[in-house]
Amino acid sequence: MFWPTMLSAAEHDKPHATLADMGLPVSTGATQGYVPDAVCAECHADKAESFAEMGMARSFYKPRPETAVEDFDALPFFHEPSQRYYEMELRGEDYWFTRYGKTPAGDRIDVFSTKVDWILGSGNHSRIYLYQTPDGAMFQLPISWYTQDNIWAMAPGYEFHDHKGVLRAVSRRCMTCHNSYPDYDDGEGVAGQPQLFPQDMPEGIGCQRCHGPGADHVEQAYSGASSLEELQAAITNPGDLPREDLYSICYGCHMQPTASINGQLRLGRGEFSFRPGQNIHDVLVKMDIEDPATPAPKRFEINHHPYRMEQSACFTQTQGELGCLTCHDPHVKVKPEDRAAHYRAACLTCHETDGAGLPVMAKAKAQHPQIAQTDDCTACHMPKRRTQDVVEVWMTDHKITRRPAPKAKRLAPIQSEKVQVARIFPADSGQDMPKAERQALTLMSVLEYTAYKAPAKARKLHALLERENLDQFEPWLTLLNSYVAQKDFAAAARIADHTLSLAPDNPGVVSAVAVTRFRTGQQQQAIAMLRNLVSARPALAEPRLKLGNFLAVTGQVPEAVQHVGKVVELRPNHWKAWTLLAGLERAMGQQEQAITAYLKALDIRPESHGVRRATVRVLDAAGRKDEAKKHFQRLQR
Repeated sequence: MFWPTMLSAAEHDKPHATLADMGLPVSTGATQGYVPDAVCAECHADKAESFAEMGMARSFYKPRPETAVEDFDALPFFHEPSQRYYEMELRGEDYWFTRYGKTPAGDRIDVFSTKVDWILGSGNHSRIYLYQTPDGAMFQLPISWYTQDNIWAMAPGYEFHDHKGVLRAVSRRCMTCHNSYPDYDDGEGVAGQPQLFPQDMPEGIGCQRCHGPGADHVEQAYSGASSLEELQAAITNPGDLPREDLYSICYGCHMQPTASINGQLRLGRGEFSFRPGQNIHDVLVKMDIEDPATPAPKRFEINHHPYRMEQSACFTQTQGELGCLTCHDPHVKVKPEDRAAHYRAACLTCHETDGAGLPVMAKAKAQHPQIAQTDDCTACHMPKRRTQDVVEVWMTDHKITRRPAPKAKRLAPIQSEKVQVARIFPADSGQDMPKAERQALTLMSVLEYTAYKAPAKARKLHALLERENLDQFEPWLTLLNSYVAQKDFAAAARIADHTLSLAPDNPGVVSAVAVTRFRTGQQQQAIAMLRNLVSARPALAEPRLKLGNFLAVTGQVPEAVQHVGKVVELRPNHWKAWTLLAGLERAMGQQEQAITAYLKALDIRPESHGVRRATVRVLDAAGRKDEAKKHFQRLQR
């Protein structure tokens, strides 16, 4: 139990002096003003207790044997398209993941094994597994546990042969919806900053994601220096907000038009800019797609609750009065035996019944089929369906319909299909923002989706930025990254100085400008820029790898080895760093060290034929003919 302590008047002048005296941490920097969510339970025990049963409270957490739901005996799982085996096991208190291939003789090859550091997902439908490298980067593992069918299968996006293996990086955009905020330094969460996370993080969505930072509120509660009105004013009560601001809290994470495209942060905003009480439109632009194979009314994805609801006549005919809170209390999980009555009552806030207790039909003389007065309206009008992006899961379809498809068809197994993206556009055409910003964000979204390799869109963005004199650094950084990705270094050089002037300390900007300068003949200047960056930010792996590469190209091999060695220490799964290190060791005559590094790279990225060919050569040169033969056979598949 936390108890307030009497402080002097001078001490009370300090920000959160009571909390500091009690040893309660308050977050600073980019996520300032948050306290541990457990503090909220001191006064709001009933809410905390009921919320703990919600899936949101279990959205992200450390794996623990006592909360295991998986069948570990049902492994290994073999994925035919990628010809890989996958295992998950409990070793004492820890989950361990292993992936490997097999030689024709049945021996394991290309073995990658790691401890699972985090689980994402409540387990109500699925669990996704993550591991974290020493520098703080986080990566998703390829298999998931699907609770409804009690099976292991590939995680979403891994169904096809060309998936990212163990190298799909988890972004802050993912984590800002899947977890409470940890403590971040000032400036974190904006474009160009590395996607790194603290090793110690909150576990699950907590009170302050909907009520806003709680330090001021808790300070006043414990200090006893405020009236009830002042105490209530120091925290956001979503129920007191205008509708747009209220649903901004829900829509910030749950209004996802498509999983294929990320929304775009408004210019000048960061990942942690939104606070409950604001309008999400001031922070974020949701992006939608045109998919010729699946028009929007037929698209149904796992996070499509408001997206589908807003296609319903119930939503449009009530001018948006229907909303998440019509049916859902975010603090309380409705018990299974109470669901039918609960959701029926929500429907009957608008729909009338006749003398027999049946819903009155909109069309004259039409009669609702006979149902019991205790039946659940949603079972027919909001039925469960398999989701198209996570085919092992079925969810409630929030598009309210009169005549749903038969249950057998809705729940029948379906195959994963790659999404076709013919066009990308802002999902809310009426969102208030300058036209130039809308156009810039749309072009930025297209360039990001195409891995920056859409030359026509890059030229269009360039013309827009110059015509409209847009001087926020984010679109200029996107443009610079695009020119670099396209190897159009002459175009990159024309904007490099201007981009750097807009964000001179931003790691992404500095790195892109350094690459541009190196490729346009200013090698020593580029190396100096990266040396300064890694000196100021020694935990950054990517700029350090670029530095190591540039040093190697210019013949400064010992220093290059030093930096690349630090990269694999910071991020042991960096297969490109292991490959570069192998080449450097080989150049210095360190044959065994080169072999070790090449094999490490293949364990991480076995799909790389270039690395495998180099491995075959060094193994053969070292007289390790049998090993060379095994890897040569992998090239022949």
